[in-house]
Amino acid sequence: MSVEGNEVYRRWVMNPRSHFRHYYLVYMVVLTFVNLITIPLDIAFSDEMHGSVHKCWVAFNVLSDLMFCVDVGLNFRMGIFNEDGQAILDPKIIRKEYFRSWFVPDVVAAFPVDIIIIVVENFYHADTTSLMASKMVRILMFVRILSLIRLLRVPKLLRFCFELESVSDVQLEEVKKLFRVVFVFLMMVLIWHWNACVQYFVSVMEEFPQDSWVVKEKIENTSIGEKYSYASFRAFSLMVWRSTESIDSPTRVDERWLAIINQLQSSTMIQKLPRVVRERITAQCKWQWDKKNILDVVSIELRKDIMAKICSNLMKNEMFMTLNKEFTEAILIKLDIELFNAGDIIIHQNAQPVNMFFIDNGRVLVKNEAFQRELCDGDHFGEISFLFGGRQLATVSALTTCSLFTLSLQEFQKIEEEFPHVVNELRGAAEPLKMDLERGSVTQDRSEGIEMLA
Repeated sequence: MSVEGNEVYRRWVMNPRSHFRHYYLVYMVVLTFVNLITIPLDIAFSDEMHGSVHKCWVAFNVLSDLMFCVDVGLNFRMGIFNEDGQAILDPKIIRKEYFRSWFVPDVVAAFPVDIIIIVVENFYHADTTSLMASKMVRILMFVRILSLIRLLRVPKLLRFCFELESVSDVQLEEVKKLFRVVFVFLMMVLIWHWNACVQYFVSVMEEFPQDSWVVKEKIENTSIGEKYSYASFRAFSLMVWRSTESIDSPTRVDERWLAIINQLQSSTMIQKLPRVVRERITAQCKWQWDKKNILDVVSIELRKDIMAKICSNLMKNEMFMTLNKEFTEAILIKLDIELFNAGDIIIHQNAQPVNMFFIDNGRVLVKNEAFQRELCDGDHFGEISFLFGGRQLATVSALTTCSLFTLSLQEFQKIEEEFPHVVNELRGAAEPLKMDLERGSVTQDRSEGIEMLA
């Protein structure tokens, strides 16, 4: 009896290191993976398969179910490893270990759904009354839903892969790592595939209501391939948090897949950018996502409370504490956010005003020919040009990584229309400082008010 890979049996128990065990695991990995592809297709599109294609499909599913049933029996005679890596060939120990571990999931995963469907179809085939036909449709729909339990073949696939790796002769760690990476990628594809099929199956169960995406796309009577393509695009869009109902979304399926390819290419391009630039892109995208999916969907009052918490550093500023409360809240709900890295120029002197800035955290340097000063958390700059028009009066650069809230000129003008008296008061308070800045003769006292600059 050899324990170095030959088929070894002790009381009809297979050695886990035998060649047969190795080939069997390879076969079951492939079969399980193919099953995890065909099962959702069968659930979603079985009603649209006809003729020889349907017969071949059913035959494959039945043989697969039978094979998984056989696998349950074989596991009672399949040797296992102990904690020291030694093969255990005692049937009693094997049976006890299997009963307390994988027996129940394996039995459920091997549930012969397709065999039941064939039996039900044959039982009701002779009776063509509408009552029997309706009952059969309901039963078949229930069985198809019940077939979702075969998702338990996913952990079975994981187990087969783990066992295959443990009995493999490959010793190179790099090869094992590559195998794991490929396996993770295939699992991601499976999740995408299941999501696509479930997207369509939900509409099938509801008998295609008028507001379902299938009816909106007008694909009820198209081929399975086209339906699957639309469903795949929808699933992919949901997986990457991209709205499928966007006004600017492409309407043709080929245009949608082209948009996905462009999106992937853009992601590759982003990876080539410097880290500091990627961080700015990430921060901006995260804020825009939060704004669109949270801030823009809550009530105005709730948004005011949320922004007051987010902008807690700004609310401690003396200016915000003395301003009209309604005016402050009107500014808060209009704010966006930008991230700047040390050395970035935030405002160029003599440039046209675009935004005014509120420092959430970080330090900036305000500088022109007459003076320079550092600003930090809670300070603000850029509003002089908003209040009086004209060009920026100083250059502002980031001394550290800075998170800045921004208010655009267009939003400021809307706020001014609502609170003209408050804006006029701010102009009156800022007028002396503006005149000194333009003359280039800022006094020490007035430089203390540099927070209202540029």
